[in-house]
Amino acid sequence: MSVRKLLRKVGFGVGLGALLMAGTTVGHAATRPDGLSLGTAGPAPVTVNPVVVTPVTVNPAPAAPSPSDYPDAAMSRDDQGDITILRLDGIITPGAERSFVDALRALPARRPLVIELSSPGGFTAAGYRMIDAVLAERRGGRPVATRVRDGESCESMCVGLYLAGYPRYAAPRAEFMVHAPRMAENGRMTLRSTRMMVDRLVSLGASPAWVQRVTAEGGFSGARDYRETADRLSADGANIVTDLLR
Repeated sequence: MSVRKLLRKVGFGVGLGALLMAGTTVGHAATRPDGLSLGTAGPAPVTVNPVVVTPVTVNPAPAAPSPSDYPDAAMSRDDQGDITILRLDGIITPGAERSFVDALRALPARRPLVIELSSPGGFTAAGYRMIDAVLAERRGGRPVATRVRDGESCESMCVGLYLAGYPRYAAPRAEFMVHAPRMAENGRMTLRSTRMMVDRLVSLGASPAWVQRVTAEGGFSGARDYRETADRLSADGANIVTDLLR
């Protein structure tokens, strides 16, 4: 059974949730022959007026899922010269979080890292801690970029993890999805959790103007999943993808 079919079967709408707010350090990136520019540079968090969202309450709310209902995302490490590629493929669970954090801790200090993502999202608490870990690595001086390859997608909680890196690479047809979060604790969507998610999404770098447009189109209403390809995100000035891969 595919990951998406499993999520639908169990009835768990994986949510981006309330992303961890944190600043970034400013510096200069060095460009590699493979086109990846790995530096700690990144835009400072943006303070904006709260985005008004009107999510729909779904009743009855499905039973809150258990992490044991889902397979952990597969983790792999590939050292390529002076850089490490850390790939996460699958659902963000507490088990995936532990593997991810252990992999970060195993890296030599300040070794440049690219986090490659292919994920439908997952559990918010585990995702928060993974975002926290990435931002801590960047504050400590490690260059951390993120990447989504052609034919793959980064959805829901995965988008927050993707935003934690800088630069943020994606193939033009790579797909991204955001929506109103369904909280793992009780299986419900609320106005408060959606506002918190939107504010944190902006604080990690997403364009307030793009967020406003997605909101106007019902992308945070709870009634739909909002999807865009990387090339459209770039054309729309979303500031989610910073560099398109060719």
